[in-house]
Amino acid sequence: MGVYLRLTITDTLAVRVEGATAVDPFAKITRTFWCRLPADWVTDGALCARRRESLVDRLYGPGWRTGDPDGSRYVILDMQEKVLSEREARARPWLGDRANFYVCEPDGTLRGVVPGGL
Repeated sequence: MGVYLRLTITDTLAVRVEGATAVDPFAKITRTFWCRLPADWVTDGALCARRRESLVDRLYGPGWRTGDPDGSRYVILDMQEKVLSEREARARPWLGDRANFYVCEPDGTLRGVVPGGL
């Protein structure tokens, strides 16, 4: 069945200005992602670091770390994760949330779903 993760990311768009990276902290946006993950992605109740990086890469898309040709790129300002216990997952807290919902396949492929499909 897998494990359930709530991932909350705050990011902003950064641009290159005269060789420096300029970030507007007031232009930040916070998004929540609910994911059902393979159980082996979690160790001791936490998402494995390598899997977290893989998940973020899939959420943002290929090349997001290097940026766009115009020099802009996303910068993550804050990331919070919560792996739900079995009891918490049974309550299905994502049903009342306005967020993005994904099922992560064992190979790491993300499939968007409606809240009830999580």
